[in-house]
Amino acid sequence: MKEKILVLDFGGQYTQLIAKAVRKCNVFSEIIDCNTSIDDIIGENPSGVILSGGPESVYNANAPGIDESLLHSNIPVLGICYGMQLINYISGGKILNGNVIKEYGKTKVDITNHPLFSGLEKRIDAWMSHDDSVDGNNLAPGFEVIARTQNHVAAIADDAAGIYGVQFHPEVTHTEKGIDIISNFVHKICLCDDSWTMGNYIEESKDYIRKTIGKNDVISFVSGGVDSTFVTALLAQTEGIGEVYAIYIDALMRKHETDQVEKSLKDAGVKNLIVCRAEDRFIDAVKGMSDPEQKRKAIGNLFGVLQQEMADKLGLDAEKTFLAQGTLYTDLIESGKGVGKKAAMIKSHHNVGCKFIEDQKAKGLIVEPNRLIFKDEVREAAKQLGLPPEIYQRQPFPGPGLGIRIVDGVAKYENDFKTLSWAVDMVANQYDMRGYALPIKTVGVQGDSRTYTYLGLLKGERNWKNIRDAAVAIPTELNKINRIVYAIGDKDIHYNDMNVIPTTVTRKTIDMLKDIDHEGNRIIDKYGFNRDISQTIFILFGADIYGNGKRGVALRGVSTDDFMTVAPIEPFNIKKGELYNYRKNNKIRMSWECLDEIRDVLLAKYDIGAFVIDVTDKPPATTCWE
Repeated sequence: MKEKILVLDFGGQYTQLIAKAVRKCNVFSEIIDCNTSIDDIIGENPSGVILSGGPESVYNANAPGIDESLLHSNIPVLGICYGMQLINYISGGKILNGNVIKEYGKTKVDITNHPLFSGLEKRIDAWMSHDDSVDGNNLAPGFEVIARTQNHVAAIADDAAGIYGVQFHPEVTHTEKGIDIISNFVHKICLCDDSWTMGNYIEESKDYIRKTIGKNDVISFVSGGVDSTFVTALLAQTEGIGEVYAIYIDALMRKHETDQVEKSLKDAGVKNLIVCRAEDRFIDAVKGMSDPEQKRKAIGNLFGVLQQEMADKLGLDAEKTFLAQGTLYTDLIESGKGVGKKAAMIKSHHNVGCKFIEDQKAKGLIVEPNRLIFKDEVREAAKQLGLPPEIYQRQPFPGPGLGIRIVDGVAKYENDFKTLSWAVDMVANQYDMRGYALPIKTVGVQGDSRTYTYLGLLKGERNWKNIRDAAVAIPTELNKINRIVYAIGDKDIHYNDMNVIPTTVTRKTIDMLKDIDHEGNRIIDKYGFNRDISQTIFILFGADIYGNGKRGVALRGVSTDDFMTVAPIEPFNIKKGELYNYRKNNKIRMSWECLDEIRDVLLAKYDIGAFVIDVTDKPPATTCWE
């Protein structure tokens, strides 16, 4: 390949999306470690280099850097987020650090007439996720500001040197015309053509499988989702390897899901499917656990134990039998197992990072054909491989299943909790809302690092703009909040009435959430919304919001292409009978009427006291609460 863009990975959560965005411009891209020597970089003869974001501050003692000679090599360089800060810093500029305004989520950016922004309007919505910022009063010599937000410098350029930086993330779909910015860099600045395509991905994956497995047998854990089903089907179509054993583990699944998955897998042509029913063992594995990482690792290790048991049952040599996984690059990034060594661990995945998986990797017995692609890409690959729509269009349901959708409460007055709740209310008031801090902690991702902080609650009129603006402002201004929910209902909330109800994984809570999830999805399906929702998640959580002695239920419905960033679905004020005509010219994913019906049915049928919806982007929240 004559042309390539190298992406230096500084541990950013979106590094692979940068490479993916370049490939969408039909230019080949490759991710390399940020510690790669300048000689090796120049030896690759890249048309350009992109520096990714990352979780560090340039002022940290062990902050990653680059050889400054890269900026004098006549190779065009674009720094994104941390990459821009690093460029300014090593070129002699200063960075704002510490007690400065932080920016997360969708942010207005005013841009100048510059080739990097060719074809864009003068103001765009861009995606931010940063703590530090470039000091506009102390730019490095030779640089000029080419974009700003209300608070900070958003882009810089040294045209003579061919060095550029943007504080926002053009690689994510939530940045308006972000792909155009990437295209301007690779085509107008790096002068690449558009001759590269991904048409050969499947054949390259088969070659990878043959080289990895050889003549050995392989067990493929298949969940019925597109990731693992594609891998299983790909293995079945790869000639020259040993036997392929497809095993479905009935873990902490949704109601009736195992029967549905078993049928869809057989319909998709998966042969010799083995079903292992182990739900009670998974419940026992996480009994009494509240910490999300502890639960994830316990579930992952049990998957490993079951693989060993199934290998023994099938008479396979565990020291020679490979394990195939549907692991996506998204999973690797969130688990801190990406290309570079600087990535922060956001959450471990059941198929990444647990002891059993790491032991198998050390033995060279793991095969992961999806490890460098994303959800939308694996869907397209599955479609090309001939899998049916019910497989490649299916919503994801991660391996830990309902185990990470049951969220325990924490001590109500921990860390000046009442003061935090007051601060949430102060910010919410600016948007004509009431705000509260709830005694629930969830996992988030802010500034490319993991957070495990409190849940904020909004209550007020159904003004989506105010709700969303408050949901962005609160985590931005209060670092002890990383996720916001909105209460569906008119009942008053009194802080002093709130309580914590122990809510860990038990047979009772699993069965309750199964029924709630099933009933909620039945109602959403009745309105025809699920087909346009990227993922629908119901969560049972241990906060007694109204002081009625009952737990709460949350709905997390999101829209996304790749799950590296997500946005909450917007409810519209439209009646069910009007949906058919409205859909002829418009896309709609949710209505307030549907949410009201879910609330009424769930509160009437089950022992819960509150229904809320998650209104947070990723970042600052992750898709799943745990």
